[in-house]
Amino acid sequence: MSRVLVVDDEEAYRALMAGHLERKGMDVTTAENGSAALDIFDTEGPFDVIVTDMMMPNMSGLDLLTEIKQREPTTEVIVITASNEISKAVAAMREGGAFDYLLKPLESIGELSFTVGRALQHRQLLEERQRLHQELDREASRLQALVTYSGEAMLLADANGQITVANPAAIELLGHDDLVGAIASDVLAPELRSLIEAWHEMGGQEPAVIELEWPSSITSLVSIAPVGLPGEEQTGWVMIMRDITHLKQIDDLKLRMLSDAAGKIRLPLAQAISKLADLSGGAIKAEDDRNTTIYQLSSVLGRIQNWMDEMLALVQVEAGIGFSSEIQDLEDALNDRLKLNFDEVHQGKGICLELKIPEDLPKVRVDPRLFERMLTGLLDRAAQRSQVGGVVMLTARLHQRHMWIEISDQGFSKIRRIDAAAREDSWETDGISYGFDLRMVRTIVQKLGGQVWVRGQDGMGSTLAISLPVVEASA
Repeated sequence: MSRVLVVDDEEAYRALMAGHLERKGMDVTTAENGSAALDIFDTEGPFDVIVTDMMMPNMSGLDLLTEIKQREPTTEVIVITASNEISKAVAAMREGGAFDYLLKPLESIGELSFTVGRALQHRQLLEERQRLHQELDREASRLQALVTYSGEAMLLADANGQITVANPAAIELLGHDDLVGAIASDVLAPELRSLIEAWHEMGGQEPAVIELEWPSSITSLVSIAPVGLPGEEQTGWVMIMRDITHLKQIDDLKLRMLSDAAGKIRLPLAQAISKLADLSGGAIKAEDDRNTTIYQLSSVLGRIQNWMDEMLALVQVEAGIGFSSEIQDLEDALNDRLKLNFDEVHQGKGICLELKIPEDLPKVRVDPRLFERMLTGLLDRAAQRSQVGGVVMLTARLHQRHMWIEISDQGFSKIRRIDAAAREDSWETDGISYGFDLRMVRTIVQKLGGQVWVRGQDGMGSTLAISLPVVEASA
């Protein structure tokens, strides 16, 4: 219940106002002068609204207003004055902080409750604003602590590329003490400038993640995302750089151990598959119960064999064994053979491959065998992520001496990112691996001087973009 203090030296008028406000459901207390009102305020307060006469003995309404605002600034005060004292009432509103004034005698007693009601609403709004400001300050303090003490390097820039936030981890990583206020393209390392430029080339409207190798042998997982509300003009970008050097070292160790194991069991596994073929009498087909079991075993062993072959191939590529690059026209790689092979494998699922390849593509330096294998694997990954009847899109475009090849799918809700804390090295759905490891993609592309981007990693689809430097005409 709202509490109102009515102050007037005329008892009849004081009782009239108090009775009217009580009938409106308010808790009303009365005082015969300013001094008594202050005593009541100090002992029985606080009050939401005070209604006071302007001219009273001992302490005027203006003096009472000043004392009340010093004690409780949020208490609203309504001044009642005679018509010849309007200038004083206006001054009380401008200088003393009175909410409103009423002329005495009141034309209608309802005018009093209406004005008190507005004062109560105004007080509630002020209290809500104060509460929101306090909550905002608390959240800002927590965010400041998170940014300051986080081990991940964080940068925030506005739409003009001016850095507005750089936490201590970013200052230490980049070796600049004067990042804040500087233009990102002027102070950031070439690797980050190239990364930001490539992100803008991809549209700059979606979060993206890329693995970045520093000259100091440090590996960072860099996340960059636009700043701004969805559907509105973006106001800048935020970048987070996480040191994953130790994770990559662990991955490398695991890969070496697994590749050693794969090399040891590769021959026995091939012999087992051959023996199963002999047991089935030649071709392995699921025609009867006996052959069904043999067929299932052979399929499982075949998948294991393919997985081992992929792992050994990755180890060889990372070591540079059998890797050779040559200048090639992209038309020779992005041709109809890709679509024919795709349709042959995925026609049963009703997934369509659309190619958007412009004419007169520039030359790039690639390993033709690995490049075609990589594209085929990425198209298979996109198809396995797609729903029945979905569309996989392969596009190619030239931008600033880099060829961008993008493979997009429409996603599937059951797909989830595996090992998100490290990197997107594999994708699974219902426990089935997609086969072509994205680590192989990164390894091949990085050896060719390019970059790999993944964006839109949710149930609505994703795009994997590869940028490769073009070969100059004189090369």
